[in-house]
Amino acid sequence: MGQQKTNSQKGPKLQKQGQPARGKQQAKAVRTASAPVPELAKPLFNLSFRVKAWILMGIGGLLYLNSLGNQFALDDGIVIIHNQYVLDGFSGIWKILTRDAYDSWYQYMHAGQMLAGGRYRPLSIVVFAIEQQFFGQSWFIKHLGNVLFYMLCIYTIYYFLRNQLLKNISFGEDCAFIATLLFAIHPMHTEVVDNVKSLDEILSLTLIMSTFIYSLKYFESKEKKHLIAGIVSYFLALLAKEYAVTLIFLLPLLFYVAGNKNISGALTASLPYLGVLFIYMLVRKAAVGLSTSAPGGEILNNPYLVATHSQQLATEWYVLGKYAFMLFFPYPLSSDYSYNVIPYHTFTDPTVILSILLYIGMGLWGIRLIVRRDALAVPVFFYLANLAMVSNFVLFIGASMGERLIFHSSFGFAVIVAYYLLHFTSKMKLNARRALFIALFIPVIGLCSAEIIKRNPEWKSDQTLFLTDIHTVPNSIMVNGNAGARYVDMADRTQDSVQRRIYLDSARFCLIKSIILHKNSAYVTSYLNLGICYTKLLMPDSAAYCFQTVLENFPHYPNIDAYYEGLVGAYSTIAHRYAAKGDFRDAVGALIRGTRVMPENADIWDNLGGAYFTAHNYDSAKYAWGVTLKLNPTHPDALKGLSAIQELKQVKN
Repeated sequence: MGQQKTNSQKGPKLQKQGQPARGKQQAKAVRTASAPVPELAKPLFNLSFRVKAWILMGIGGLLYLNSLGNQFALDDGIVIIHNQYVLDGFSGIWKILTRDAYDSWYQYMHAGQMLAGGRYRPLSIVVFAIEQQFFGQSWFIKHLGNVLFYMLCIYTIYYFLRNQLLKNISFGEDCAFIATLLFAIHPMHTEVVDNVKSLDEILSLTLIMSTFIYSLKYFESKEKKHLIAGIVSYFLALLAKEYAVTLIFLLPLLFYVAGNKNISGALTASLPYLGVLFIYMLVRKAAVGLSTSAPGGEILNNPYLVATHSQQLATEWYVLGKYAFMLFFPYPLSSDYSYNVIPYHTFTDPTVILSILLYIGMGLWGIRLIVRRDALAVPVFFYLANLAMVSNFVLFIGASMGERLIFHSSFGFAVIVAYYLLHFTSKMKLNARRALFIALFIPVIGLCSAEIIKRNPEWKSDQTLFLTDIHTVPNSIMVNGNAGARYVDMADRTQDSVQRRIYLDSARFCLIKSIILHKNSAYVTSYLNLGICYTKLLMPDSAAYCFQTVLENFPHYPNIDAYYEGLVGAYSTIAHRYAAKGDFRDAVGALIRGTRVMPENADIWDNLGGAYFTAHNYDSAKYAWGVTLKLNPTHPDALKGLSAIQELKQVKN
């Protein structure tokens, strides 16, 4: 990018902000001796900033219009639906600000912190609590909020690029518009906008852009209100998500290449933001601590649990390459990239080697851009720095990959692509360039729009999401487990007995597959749902095995007693079917198996007493009802049964 030395050099170059250099020392600072100030190219579309901003925000909003009828999916249940602090509205905000993001869920599950390092991202959860206070648990309001915040994010990106970072590049106005357009229409953003919980990603990037904007405004105006706005934006960005930590590196870089600061000046100007980071770390430590403890033994939260160290490193490099590939070709999209979706790789894999070379090249290129004080260094290192945060190289994040995790880096990607599209066409005449870009972007916008509009309804609920994604990632433990659970739900809702059996058989297949794929330990959630499925299929012995497995791995699993109550009904139904055929021996046998599974359950003993009574085995009936009353002294049916036996004896006598 750099400075033009003559009008014949390729590509428009960066012009320093402020007045042109007026001496040898200043000329040296901007790395140009006598270069003329490059003229700004006439924009492809001569529209005002406001009009273009509304066009970009309108496109971003319209693409997600059909998401407003969606419900909740994926992690929305943990963060919103079952988050007591959110449900408390205003009164829950203090707890949100002072505890782990998943604290309410951990309490519900009677579990300790499950994710290494904790999750302190209170800002979006506070927004959910405010929405809850005013609108209740409205799906529409929460999805509308995500779309509106996404539109605001688009605006801040366009403002920063057009009015600050790229304003002194000859085709800077076009680059800002095209880059923001590419960002707005990128299908990889569907998870961020459609999954309500991912508002933290949108708020984080929006506030990072706001920090950039106000920090540069302060340099231009020296008005303290802009410095205060920048500092507040940065603190809120940190509260949104941890990505903002990268600004300790990115802000000095921005001040150096776009803020007319030398190295020492750029570092000095960053000190107030370093102070904000220090305060944030104190707040975070008080809320969740600063632990970066090693990942645990659950493979869904540690996808490299059964990999060798070499396999883990190679796979992490492969994932970085996959991110880059999917930014260019975002298809197919998936809600899950956990263990087994991305196989382990080795350093002999050509894709791993290509990924390593790509990122080494980007790093060296970025350093060269810094040396040249080139504005393109900011998007390059914005891409790399934010990707490093989710690479598992710097911090372990508990996941190998996720579409939401590339949201920040996609900003850098969009700017780089837009810049070189304009750079390589810079010598074309204006009308020819305009025609070329229209011809290029009509199909691009069409394809991206089609994919986004198609994907939005797939995020409507867990049912639509997982029953779609099971075809995209058939070896996903999480998707198979959730698809199985949704099939069980569908079986409960249908009145057609044949369709009900089809749903339950599908559930059993998916749940068993997820358990088999989950190699290293018991997948508790799938065992629980498989037990429920077996209960509904009237296979209570198998269900009992599943529930026992749950308790062995999670002794205090919430509401487990309710699932055992379902077994009482299953054993009793089987017994009634045998009794209807006159087969009292098998009827009694089924209930005896039930008492072995649930020896402390009064109802199963009561049913056994009734079976013995119907079979005229009164002594056994008396014994069974006696046990029932030991477990529940006021059990009405057992009391009636014993009275009936007593009456029969009196009649005999």
